[in-house]
Amino acid sequence: MATPYRLKRSSVNNKRPTLSDLEKGELAFNFYNGHLFAEVDTGGVGIGTTIANLTPWREQFAANEIHYTGIVSATTYNGNQVIGTPAGGFKSGAFTIANTDHTKDSINELNFILGKLVPPAPDTLNGLSVSLTGTAGNGRLCQGFTPTNNTGGSAPVAGTQYTRNTDSTISSNFINDVGPGDAGTVKGFVNAVGVGTTTLTTGIDNNISDAIQIADNKDAAQSTRNTGITSQFYQVYDVKFLNAASPDGFNKAFFTHDSATSGEVFWYEDPSTVSAPVTSFSTPAAPGSPTLNYSSFIPHYTQASGNAFTYTVTVTNASGDMYTQNRLLKSDGQTAGFVNPGHKDYDDFVGGTLPPAQNFGVGSGAQIAMSQAPRDLHLTLTSNHFTSYDVVTPYGSHNNRRPSFSTNINIMGTTARGNTVIDEDDIRITGTLGSGSGNATRVPGVSASDNPSQSGASYTWAGNSTGTPAVFDAIVRGGVLRHDQTNYATGFLPAGPNLSSGRSGAQYLQFQIIRSAVSEFNINITGSYAGCKICMPDNSAWVTGLNATNGWADMFQAYSGSGTPNNANPGCSDGGVMTGSNGTFKCVFGEQSSSNDSNNRILVRVKLTSGAASVTALSISAT
Repeated sequence: MATPYRLKRSSVNNKRPTLSDLEKGELAFNFYNGHLFAEVDTGGVGIGTTIANLTPWREQFAANEIHYTGIVSATTYNGNQVIGTPAGGFKSGAFTIANTDHTKDSINELNFILGKLVPPAPDTLNGLSVSLTGTAGNGRLCQGFTPTNNTGGSAPVAGTQYTRNTDSTISSNFINDVGPGDAGTVKGFVNAVGVGTTTLTTGIDNNISDAIQIADNKDAAQSTRNTGITSQFYQVYDVKFLNAASPDGFNKAFFTHDSATSGEVFWYEDPSTVSAPVTSFSTPAAPGSPTLNYSSFIPHYTQASGNAFTYTVTVTNASGDMYTQNRLLKSDGQTAGFVNPGHKDYDDFVGGTLPPAQNFGVGSGAQIAMSQAPRDLHLTLTSNHFTSYDVVTPYGSHNNRRPSFSTNINIMGTTARGNTVIDEDDIRITGTLGSGSGNATRVPGVSASDNPSQSGASYTWAGNSTGTPAVFDAIVRGGVLRHDQTNYATGFLPAGPNLSSGRSGAQYLQFQIIRSAVSEFNINITGSYAGCKICMPDNSAWVTGLNATNGWADMFQAYSGSGTPNNANPGCSDGGVMTGSNGTFKCVFGEQSSSNDSNNRILVRVKLTSGAASVTALSISAT
């Protein structure tokens, strides 16, 4: 028969029955505290049989509150738990809390505030570019073959420029200070092939794994890429490729870090075995029917297009799998005497195309015909006649190469150039000199005398056409006045007269100035010469006063200071005599002027010898 139900009671504050006070089936009720107790048998587990408070809470009368004594635990709590008032009251802080607020709402608000205090994470490597190091520069793909495509994507296109590699391995610069540097797996790929893997931890994971290197794994506060990150929150690292295998053909490489993927870098592993280019030339050919100008009877080429010299340029090893640019032959420009022939592209060559074919000019060189016309200048070319060229391919270069040509070339353009060189048809007069116009021009030298008689002399110079100069006539060739004993029949183009014999004595340049009212002028001269005389041949008073010298006054002697130069004082140089060297020298006529000459003619006679043999500049100017 079951134990009868019994109820024991007490009204003592906080009185709790003991095991001796209750038996199983009995209840004890404390009316003072409102608690109900019973004996609980735990079956020997834990503390064993004990007295349990069946009502551990106490209601705060009229306050809608229940208080628990001791520790209350629950695996799951549903509902809005009110925070209540902490001991000592609420402190001021990031947000205001009321004792009626719910714990879940306050925790959520606290998490939001803390999130604002946490620094942003460092950038990942997603989309960052990868740059290769130690490659062989750049090249463009030739046409006419199908390059190997290892990328699994779009094939390389002929004419497109790619990074070129030749040693079958690739390395890259570091991608710096990326995150997270303390978690995840970093992998490197060449095409679809993994070339290294590193799993990051909270430690320092600097290492080399196959062909990828992790370096500078550190606290993100030290990052120079994402600055201002507070320490002890994140880590960053550097990563690069290191000697990853590179198969022949078109390739790509990239990194991954979990879901982040870097940018892809592409290159062409060039298997070509082509040697460096070599440039060679045929012997330049002179024009067959040239247009000529003459100076002192010496033929010169003009700047006419029909005077172009021609030659063939041959370039071997012009391409392999790749080429550098459309321009194959780079001109270094005009020379001292010939115009610039211009740059030449691959398709200017015989059989050439753009893009060029693979192995263009390998075995049998690529050829192109070139021509260069003379410039509009007065000069003699003795070396470096024609343009030098540069050829550059991915496989090497051959620079500063020009056709070999040792024959001297005389050039005389159609433009008068008496201001920079000596032009016997245009000896320049500058400033306001007397009355009249026109520059000085050469006239025949009459004889081999320092003081030739001008009686019956001709004043028409024939040296601007074919012929042979007198043995006493100095030669103006290539814009230079020369004491000349040259055989122009050999070693010169165009071929001219043989002046190698009978010309060892003094030679002269004689020219006239036709101006009125000239009583003094300057002679500006550069070079080496042996004498200079002045005459007014159609001024009887002048010629009579200087009859001992046939009317020639001497610039190597000083003017007396008064009167007109005469036999006793033939000097006409004022302010310093000419000495056979460079300078500006003043000639004076004393009481005479060119107006006293019936033809307003002034003659100037410059003497050259084998020891004083060259004048490069000569002009007349007003004083």
